[in-house]
Parts: sequence; C-alpha cells; structure tokens
Amino acid sequence: MPKMTMQAVNTHFKHTSCRGVLPASILFMLVAPSVYGANTQPLLLARIDDLASLSLESLMNIDVVSVSKRSEPLQQSPAAVFVLDGSTIIRSGVKSIPEALRLIPGLQVARLDSHSYAITARGFNSTVADKLEVLMDGRSLYTPLYSGVFWDAQDTLMDDIERIEVIRGPGAALWGANAVNGVVNIVTKSAANTQGGFQQAGGGGEFDGFAAWRYGGKAGALGHYRVYAKTTHYAPQESAGAGDANDARNHDQLGFRTDLQLSESDKLTLQGDLYKGRIDNPLSNKAESTSGYNVIARWKRRYDDTTDTEVQFVYDQSSRDDTQTFTEDRNIYDVEIKHRFTVGTRQNFVIGGGYHTTDDNIGSLNPAVLKFVPSARKDETVDVFAQDQIELIENKLHLTLGAKYENNDYTGDEFQPSARFSYIVNEHNTAWGAVSRAVRIPNRLDHTIDIFGGVLVGDENFTSEEVIAYELGYRTLLNSEVSADVAVFYNEYDKLRSFTDDFFNPQSVPVRFVNDGAGRTQGLELTVRWEPLPAVKILASYVYQDMDVAAKFGSRDLNIAQNNENDPNNQVNLRLDWDIADSWSVQARARWVDALDDVDVKAYSAFDVTSIWRLSPRVELSLIGTNLLDPQHAEFSGGNEIGRSVHGQFTWHF
Repeated sequence: MPKMTMQAVNTHFKHTSCRGVLPASILFMLVAPSVYGANTQPLLLARIDDLASLSLESLMNIDVVSVSKRSEPLQQSPAAVFVLDGSTIIRSGVKSIPEALRLIPGLQVARLDSHSYAITARGFNSTVADKLEVLMDGRSLYTPLYSGVFWDAQDTLMDDIERIEVIRGPGAALWGANAVNGVVNIVTKSAANTQGGFQQAGGGGEFDGFAAWRYGGKAGALGHYRVYAKTTHYAPQESAGAGDANDARNHDQLGFRTDLQLSESDKLTLQGDLYKGRIDNPLSNKAESTSGYNVIARWKRRYDDTTDTEVQFVYDQSSRDDTQTFTEDRNIYDVEIKHRFTVGTRQNFVIGGGYHTTDDNIGSLNPAVLKFVPSARKDETVDVFAQDQIELIENKLHLTLGAKYENNDYTGDEFQPSARFSYIVNEHNTAWGAVSRAVRIPNRLDHTIDIFGGVLVGDENFTSEEVIAYELGYRTLLNSEVSADVAVFYNEYDKLRSFTDDFFNPQSVPVRFVNDGAGRTQGLELTVRWEPLPAVKILASYVYQDMDVAAKFGSRDLNIAQNNENDPNNQVNLRLDWDIADSWSVQARARWVDALDDVDVKAYSAFDVTSIWRLSPRVELSLIGTNLLDPQHAEFSGGNEIGRSVHGQFTWHF
C-alpha cells in the first residue's frame, strides 16, 4: 500500500475544488460522487439570412450540414438536429460559448464556477464529459488529453457566430470517434457578412468588465477580411455558504478571417485565433494560465450544383498550467478531404478521409498527486468515411447509409456505421429513424495517468467504450403559427470505464481502469415553436431521460453508477423573443432542471431577461439579468454556487 492512506485520499478529495482544470476534474469525475453524493448588423437591420426573422415554414427548410456533411433541408434531416441562429445569441446577451449552448433544447449545461462547465447530451455528464464532439468551423475543440473540452479556452466573438447546429445522438459515421452522444458544430459568419466596424463594452454583476472590437473590409478584388479582439474579466462566484470563491478569471483573444474567391469555381478561407487566459486558484494562491493559437486553411472547388471537393488543414497549439499538479503543451495537426457527388438521379455520395496527429508534453508539478507516464507522447489517427443518401421513393422515402473507419494508436481499427431513413409524409410532416454504432476511444487519461503515487493508474489494456443507438423522430408544421419536433431514443452502452476495485476500500493496489461497465439510456425530447404574433416568438422544450449504469457481474467497482449518472431525469426550457417596438426588444428565458440525486444536487429554477434598446440603427444599449430567482444555487456537484447577476452593455456598429 502506498504511503498515502485511503483516509488521506478522502481528505484530499473533500478539500479539492472541482475547477474544471484537469486534476480536480478527473478526480471529481472518477470518485467525487462517492464523497459529495449519495454520500453584425444591428437587430433593426436584420439581413435575409437572419434565421430569427424567418417564418416557421422557412425555418424548417433552412439547410444544415452537420448531419451529412452536405447541405440539406432541416425538415428532411434524419436526426435530432436543432439550429440556433446567431441573432438569437445576440439577443440573449450571452458572452461565452457554454452560455450560448444553454439556449439549445436537449443539451445538459451545468455551470460550476467562473469558468468550468459540465456539458453533454443524452447522459454521462461531468466536468470532463467525453462523449460529445464539438467543432468550430471544422476545427475539433475536444482535447486528446481526456476526450472532452476545456471550455475556459474556447471562445470567439459572439456577434460573429452565424449558427450553432447540434445533433443529439451519434454522429460518428461522419465525424468520428467521440461523437458518441452528439455533435455541436459552431459555424461563424463569412467575412463578407461582417463588414464595417463593431465595438462593444460593458460590465456589472458577474463581469468586472468586457470589451470587443471588430473591423471588416475588402481584400482587394478577391474577397473580404475581418479582424477582431476581445477581453472578458469574470468576477468570482460564490462558495457554498462561504462567500467569495476567489475564482476570478480573465480571457483575452484576437483573431482574423479572410474569404477569397480565387476563381469562378475556387474559394479559399484562412482564419485563426490567439488567446491567453488567467484563473485565480484559491488553493494554490496563484493564477492558473491558459494560452494557445490555431490556424485553419480551407479550399473548396465547386464543379456544379451537386459536385464539389473540399480540403481543410488545421493547426492547433495550446498550453495550460494549473499551478498545483500539472502543465501541458500540446500540438494538433489535422488534414481532411471530402468529395461530394451524385450517381444517377437518386443517389448523393459524400466520401473522404483524414490524417490527425497530436503530440504533447505533460509536466508534473506534484508527482505524489498526479502524473502521466510517459510525460510526452505522440498519437496518430487515419480515417476514411463514406455516406450514400438514396432516394428510394421519389420525394418521399430516403435511406442514408454511412460508415467511418479509423485506425488509432490506442485500439487500432474502429468501424462506426449508421443507417438512417426519412419519410416525407407531406411538405409539412417528416418521420425519421436511425440505428448507429459509435465508440469513445481511449486517451491519455485512460492509459497513462498515475494518481496518488500508484493508488489509481491507467492501463494500456483499456479499450474503446461502445454504444448502439436507436432513434425515432417526427417533425411537423401544424399551421403557420406552431411547429413541433419530437425524438425518442434508446442507447445500449458496453465496455464503459470502471475500476478494478472499490477505490476507497481496495483489496488490491494499484486500482486500474478496465472496461467492466455497461448501461442503457432512454428518453424523449420535445421542442415546440409558437409564433402567436409576428413580433412574438416562443420556444418550449422538454427532455425526459432515464439512465441505468452498472458494473458487470464479478466487478468490485462500487462507484460506477454514481460516477456516470450525473444527469437530470427532467428538464424544461422556455424562451420568449418579443419585439415590443422598433427600438425595444426583450428576450426572457426560464428553465427548470431536475435534481441530480446521485450527486446530491437539488432541483433548481432559473430566469434570465435581456432587454435591448436601439438608440439609433447603429447604437444599442442592453441590460442583461441572469439567475434572477434566487441569490445563488448549485448546478453540479463539487462546484461553487452560481449567483444572481445584472450587467449592462453598449454596442456600436460603424
């Protein structure tokens, strides 16, 4: 038995804040439930592509790309997909990507402190949730360190987001491993749609202050460009019953985008971001740091209306220092090519492939608490994918068959197929269904982590987690005022991560990761849009989910259910957008989230309001209130409490 006793381990966990950076997040995800639980234009000048201004019928026929990597009408998409338009994000006044994701039905978004979030779809939520693929303009945001997202490092100018497409359910046949429970695809506006100047500033409540600036112009005769810069200073949140949490945060970022029309057939996009962040850490009395930059180059050649080729290259560098246990430097290189074409009059193909490599260097600041062995590693993945959409009955029945083959350095070959159908009852009604297989491949945490000097270690024999997902859905436009979208799902999981022993009372040490877990989730998702008046839009959503995870027969892991069942059984969301007058708009948002019984988090309600006054076609004043129903509340176990906040904002387009 190592020198650190299990009593000391318990004591360490009880005094570790789950701050969203790696060590505390990992420890919380793995064992804390046992400790904490059962135990561009002003809105007045809306453009034609502003989705919020479309009728319900037009909205259901907008094109989405996330389901099939090709444009297709939302109404006909054979998946549980939702599109959040950029103008709704602007009207909400949110300042971060995680807060924008709160606006999307079906996602579970829980905030822990000034910078940490637990975000997922259809189960398995945690601060290091690892079953949701997140992309921005084709760049994957998940880290190979633990297959999740460091949300404090992901940012962009909110005004530059064109839309966020979300698929609830597997998307691995096209997007690859880790797209197990869903895909979030953030698409930013082209440079041509962000011309002129933009300035924004404000503060109050949870913000010590924030400011943003952007300017767009012409890039000669070939196209357009934009450059931006922003800074956000978050005030500290509240410790549970202990006042100031001392977790203030600053994040600074700048970036650019250039869209060039090289010829009648060829387009080239170049874009990139550079960021630096600082987070106060009350445990070390030092400031954690994050920094990095990324570059994307994307070339597209269009041959005709049904045939095109696209090549994308991504380089992403990131660094992190949590001041207590680890530092990380990581480089990611990603190349992908896809080709779209038709065969005959009833088959649409998308084929492609990619090469992905990442190298890291993870330093240990306290080897007795956490380290990775080896400290440096390089991993490569090669993949090919194909999808065929077949029109079996003209304008009625479509069958979509797809699959992705990957070869990775952890488990070798992985095959992830899917079969989807959509039946168009009429122009206002569509039924769809899907059967899919997806995997979550191992990562650095699973194979190479060492916690508490050998108490808990990774295992090179740990293999991929698997899911077989079954889905059915129906979309309907009841009349010009009301539309509804319903989906039901049943997922069977196997080879889930578990321990070789009861972590707190092990019969043998070290405790290792194994694939002895299994489970299932089932649920219903309902979204209704109602437009009783041209100036009033209401969106209501309800999610029911039931989850059961357990260790397989013979396992000595007593904590797997508590470690994975961190999701509410019920969620209700309401959103009202009301243009009271040409110069005054209000967006009100209410949500009720059921209790997280397994981790001892009570059910809570929250109410947010954003009011925008347009002093002129180019100048706006906004007042944003969040969490107005109570002084503070907890949203996830192990975090601080999220307090009431009111802040103001000034926006100028020039």
